Amino acid sequence: MRSTLTVTVALLLAASGLQGASTLGPQQILNRLQQSYQAIEDYVAKVQVVTDIPSFEVPPRSFTVYVKRPDKVNIESESLVVIPKDVLLLGNIEGHLAKAGRVILNGVTRRQGRKIYCLKFFPNDPDRRDRVLLWIDGTRYTLSRTELWAGLNRLLTVYWEHTHVDDKYWMPTQVRCEISGGILGGGRPGTVTVSFSGYRINTGLSDELFGAQE
Repeated sequence: MRSTLTVTVALLLAASGLQGASTLGPQQILNRLQQSYQAIEDYVAKVQVVTDIPSFEVPPRSFTVYVKRPDKVNIESESLVVIPKDVLLLGNIEGHLAKAGRVILNGVTRRQGRKIYCLKFFPNDPDRRDRVLLWIDGTRYTLSRTELWAGLNRLLTVYWEHTHVDDKYWMPTQVRCEISGGILGGGRPGTVTVSFSGYRINTGLSDELFGAQE
């Protein structure tokens, strides 16, 4: 009886230790997320944008985009394109980190058998009330969802879907952006859906392609 009790206690302690070990801290999660994108120095892709914003009629647009880390973007289109730059910058993690004063693990959930981590970014300036939330797929460490907030108002929600390109890189296939009425100047909310195809990655894009960018 005593031997059985000892074995049971040992198993419970071991299970408890494994659960604790499986919980990563925010910096570890960020490191793994960045590792999944840092191998991508530049990319070229065909993009289609479908805009559904009331009182703002824009037909579907197709164009080629050129992107180079950390933040260079060139859109090859003769027509107006409405698209959040963060989408083309694969979430712009480096940019948000540069502005963040503190990052916390906001929660852990499961979706379709995958562990999903939620990180919350707080700004450097304590007087500012804006913040960024990231939901990260803990299986392949790609973005699942991002949100931009100002105080109690959610300005933008972005849902990400990815595919494996060249058996090496996880790249977005479709990104759906839900834009609040507040960010549209007090109008009704709208959506921008961005679809990617025909990726070419790490082709060595020249800085001259992007001209002078801030």
